Amino acid sequence: MNRVNRFPEFIYRHWKNPDMASASSLLCEEQLLCSICLDAFTEPVSTPCGHNYCKACITGYWASSGQIQCPLCKKKFRKKQQLQVNTEFRDMVEHFNNVRLRGDKDILAKPGEVPCDICLEPKLKAQKTCLVCLASYCQPHLEPHQRVKSLKKHQLIDPVSNLEDRVCERHDKMFELFCRKDQMCVCFMCLKDNHARHEAIPLERAFKERKVELGYVMSEIKMMENTKSMHRNKIDIDIDKKELEKEIADISEVFTALVVSLQRSQADLIRVIQEKQKAAQKEAEDCMTQLEQEVAESRRRRSEIEKLLQTEDHLHLLQSRPSLLFHDHTEDLLSPLSYSTSPLTSDLNDISRQSFVGMVIKAVAHMEKKISNEMEMVIHEVRLSDGCDAAENVMTDEFVKEAWTPPQDKLMMVQQCNAVDVTLDPYTANSKLEVSQDGKQLRFAGGLPSCTALFGRSFVRQPFVLGKEGFSSGRFYYEVRVIASKGWLLGVVKESINREILFFPTPKEGGWTIIHIYNPISQVHEENFANNFSNAPLYLRQRSQTVGVFVDYEKGEVSFYDVENRTLIYSYTGCAFMETPPAQQDVLYSMAATSLSSKPKLYPIFGIFENDYDNMLVITPVV
Repeated sequence: MNRVNRFPEFIYRHWKNPDMASASSLLCEEQLLCSICLDAFTEPVSTPCGHNYCKACITGYWASSGQIQCPLCKKKFRKKQQLQVNTEFRDMVEHFNNVRLRGDKDILAKPGEVPCDICLEPKLKAQKTCLVCLASYCQPHLEPHQRVKSLKKHQLIDPVSNLEDRVCERHDKMFELFCRKDQMCVCFMCLKDNHARHEAIPLERAFKERKVELGYVMSEIKMMENTKSMHRNKIDIDIDKKELEKEIADISEVFTALVVSLQRSQADLIRVIQEKQKAAQKEAEDCMTQLEQEVAESRRRRSEIEKLLQTEDHLHLLQSRPSLLFHDHTEDLLSPLSYSTSPLTSDLNDISRQSFVGMVIKAVAHMEKKISNEMEMVIHEVRLSDGCDAAENVMTDEFVKEAWTPPQDKLMMVQQCNAVDVTLDPYTANSKLEVSQDGKQLRFAGGLPSCTALFGRSFVRQPFVLGKEGFSSGRFYYEVRVIASKGWLLGVVKESINREILFFPTPKEGGWTIIHIYNPISQVHEENFANNFSNAPLYLRQRSQTVGVFVDYEKGEVSFYDVENRTLIYSYTGCAFMETPPAQQDVLYSMAATSLSSKPKLYPIFGIFENDYDNMLVITPVV
């Protein structure tokens, strides 16, 4: 008899002499476990190399791994073996299990072990649990299930205590199937409701498949552990100090280059300002020289006239300088100097009033914020990385170049230097509008008249609302996302705007706005009107998503930009922001040596048309 291919010799001896089982039961139990599923053999088969496995375990291993080899010794076979169940080995395993059970039949159940449900106190240790009877039996009480024909069909498993977990709470049926889609055990009734059309297989089949998978995973883990054990001592975790110092020096060099670049930009800016100042100073000196020459010429002429006035000779007076009596020359002599109102004076005043500090402060603040954000990201990446290689590509000259992007167009300069924070004033909103809690969103609400209308603060007839902040000098810029509104109005108005206005505010009424109107006939957003009735509608090729509003109070300009396309939509020039008093009041105040003219505040204005509850305007941060 071939001992390897049939069954182990020690099992054969135990089969012939059952009394030997108690002496070496531990050894036999270890030898009767499949090395793949780690459970007792089921339909044991033998490979040509002499190792035994469950038939389902070894075939499943070959199918999942794609290799025809022994899981233990890794011996490969030329072709897939036609495995036959070793019936004598199977009978020996069953006989040994019966001998072991008969030896343990009188063992009492210990704490933590499953007791027999039929035994009275004291209870014996259960040997099997019946999934049909939902009860656990010791060996004596299990005898009917081994003898009675109808009870032999019941499914017996190793004893378990949590039988309630094996019953479907919804249908009060035993779990018989496994749903592959939901990866859970189900009963037969579940396939008719919650798991209809799901792929389900018997629990026994799912059990075997899962065991095969776990066995394969266990083998892979063992191989991985062996591989790691072989290479564990080869890993060098020492850090090269010189290399680390070199990297730190390179990083310091990059930051030094950044500082040098900033210093160079500072020097360029100072040089431009100084050149501008020198040009203005030279122009002023030339002007002073010309003025001194004219003053000298005026004094010479005045001296000649004084001499002529002192003479009593009529003929000499009339013949000496007759040109002095002509109207044009006399007017030139007696009128104020022409340079008092020349463009040079205006330019010099502008230069004297102009301050570059504000522009530099905003630009540097923007640059500092961007560099800070970039550095935080680099530090975070270095912390998460395994070494310094991840940050090596970041700290390059490109980082220095991109730390701050100089303005590429006029809109970018406006965004960097003149952006302000604007919020909506809900007390000025028309009753049809709704202002968000943070004051950044405006929606169409269609509500009842607001109580603020009683005090004249809100717009009564038109769906308008003002911003909280007013501006009476300088420049300011803000952006509004308009893509979610079919019809809208944006711009600025004077503080004294009529809150009961019947139509759109015009420059004559103290409003400078742009209006977008939805065309219901063509169902496209195509018309943008600058609210000045002398202008035709502005047709744009592409609908604006975000509109920027820029106001230069001193120059009297209001401009509207398409932010995404970075184009100018429309610009008001020569706006009369200043208010002139009536003539009578002006005379009275001039007599008192005071001026009645004032600089009223300009407030951002927002409006939504088209009674659609989805319409919305959003004040967005300027990027």
